[in-house]
Amino acid sequence: MNSHFKLLLLRRFSFLLLAALLCSLAGLNGKDRSVVTDEDRQFWSFQPLKKTSPPIVDNSWVKSPIDGYVLRKLQQANQRPAPETTKRVWLRRVSYSLTGLPPTLGELAEFEADGSREAHARVVDRLLSSRHYGEHWASHWLDGVRYVQEVGYYNFTNLGWRYRDWVIRSLNNDMPYDDFIVHQLAGDLLPNPNGENVYGDGLVATGFLCMGNYDDQESDKDRLYSEVADDQIDVVTRQFLGLTVSCARCHDHKFDPIPTADYYALYGIFNSSVYPHAGAEHQPYRKDFTYRVGQKQANEILKPFRERLANWDKKERDKFYEYRLFQSQVVKGPKTRQSVWAELGEIRTQRAEVARTFPPLEIAFAISEGTAGDAYIQKQGDPGKRTQGELVRRGFLQVLGGQKLSASAKGSGRLQLADWLTHPNNPLTARVMVNRIWHYHFGRGLVPTPSDFGVRGTAPTHPALLDYLAGQFMKNGWSVKQMHRAIMTSRTYRLANDDHTANLAVDPGNHFLWRANRRRLDAEQLRDALLVFSGELDRTPGGRHPFPHHLTYF
Repeated sequence: MNSHFKLLLLRRFSFLLLAALLCSLAGLNGKDRSVVTDEDRQFWSFQPLKKTSPPIVDNSWVKSPIDGYVLRKLQQANQRPAPETTKRVWLRRVSYSLTGLPPTLGELAEFEADGSREAHARVVDRLLSSRHYGEHWASHWLDGVRYVQEVGYYNFTNLGWRYRDWVIRSLNNDMPYDDFIVHQLAGDLLPNPNGENVYGDGLVATGFLCMGNYDDQESDKDRLYSEVADDQIDVVTRQFLGLTVSCARCHDHKFDPIPTADYYALYGIFNSSVYPHAGAEHQPYRKDFTYRVGQKQANEILKPFRERLANWDKKERDKFYEYRLFQSQVVKGPKTRQSVWAELGEIRTQRAEVARTFPPLEIAFAISEGTAGDAYIQKQGDPGKRTQGELVRRGFLQVLGGQKLSASAKGSGRLQLADWLTHPNNPLTARVMVNRIWHYHFGRGLVPTPSDFGVRGTAPTHPALLDYLAGQFMKNGWSVKQMHRAIMTSRTYRLANDDHTANLAVDPGNHFLWRANRRRLDAEQLRDALLVFSGELDRTPGGRHPFPHHLTYF
């Protein structure tokens, strides 16, 4: 055995040993992660919001409650804030932050000529009323919920744009954030505003749950559904709670007080719903998409067309099975793998001719209710029956109350989950969203890890300010625009990004917000700015994805 190979083995062994030590930290300190204790609930992010009053600071610098919290921190650290930036810089800052676009020369001249005390507030209101505000802030939201234009592997669907446009409209209309959550988790279960057989936007909003990154090539139904539910648990808990609950799929969470049982309490909720299938090699046609006229009426309209198509479906399945035989074993006879594939292609072509006769009913890339049921714990995260553990009642995280669905509860439980997330007693939902808004305005959140409020995340630099803003957020009807106004009209947001030798020595990372953080334009802002200056920016709303896609009907 040469020395290079020995060194490689030693490195691998060291890595495995380190991984084992990290994964057993809970066991080393005698912590049983399957049980959530009162001590676990003492962690700052699981505590109820603390009702605090803005500090009374005898200083003319303070223009808003936010400034009082910030100045108190600065004084405690013997620091002083940077001077206020110029109107030109502030207007550029606020314009990019709210709309992603630069201010025009006319807007700059108007702002500089406005010497009133309400000048800054008027600019913020003007930008918040712009259509481009919703477009820009929708991009932040869509990035966090893994939005893609086209979903699928073998056969694509590009209906995700309806969800994208719903997010834009909701932000521009300042939909209360609690309603925003409820629509995305259970919009199909809300009272119908448009009549008995026509769904409202709530159906489209559930596209949030359909854009997973799971492998839709998986032919094993149980494993595919397991991946789908895991993806939903991950995106919902990260985006709304700032917790990595999906880490508890195979074992109790190694750091946060989230037992495996909690994971499967949520798993049962998402596994009780039906997700649209865009198409894959083993099933190349769309399945389980939702008709916007309502499933009952759609079934009546499509019944005769489906009966004609059923015969071709059987032919396609039989021929595909014959093709798979050529893949798995040597088949004797005059046919070849290529000839069978050609026959399969001809059947699919004839099937498509029948499918084209279907009436063009509008469909939505949305979720629907399935067969409700609780879930068994899957040992090592394996959905096979041999690895089945105990049955877990559908419910929510124990560290945040641990409520279970009642015995009389009907349906998947998605609506109850949305109500639990948006309940005023849930301390994480408002904190996480307020922190995300702050993050996009300042370049860093009050909690620097916006999607991890757990033990491995970073504690807030201004905990009292965070709780104050979260409380105000709920008090003001969960208004995102109102939170923008509160932040962007503060003196703190107006600071210049000047250096200060004494402050740099104590707080080089600017954690106490003694100056503005220097920030780069992102790629979209830079591109759009160049197009604005050249007069070539197309401001037309996006609409459907322009690229070709497969059109199939079901």
